[in-house]
Amino acid sequence: IRWLRAINAGAVLYCPLMNSNAAFAAQVLSIPSVALLTTAGPGSIQRTYVEFLRMSQTTEEMLVKELKDFQPHREAVARLNEKYGLDIGLLPNMQPIGKLDVLKWSAVTLVTTCEDLLDPMTPDV
Repeated sequence: IRWLRAINAGAVLYCPLMNSNAAFAAQVLSIPSVALLTTAGPGSIQRTYVEFLRMSQTTEEMLVKELKDFQPHREAVARLNEKYGLDIGLLPNMQPIGKLDVLKWSAVTLVTTCEDLLDPMTPDV
């Protein structure tokens, strides 16, 4: 936030997979954020998360439990929401799994794929 103020940023371009904090900072500063999704579309994220869980020998239920039970996570989310008036949930990208919650803070999302390469997407994503 300090850096964005220092450079007098007029907007933020960010990767929603690697730097969701940029969208939150833009929201706090009341400047637009633009997500740049460089995968096979939003439908690819769900498949990626499921595969990551499988490779980690973890289930969706186990991950949800960890996110809900880990006190430092709960406290950090509460501090951000209270200090900056955000509405960050405890279960990012987990309702349903792979839904990129951060995109609701973006003015627009640019997806760098074409229809032929687009992974299918469920209505809830």
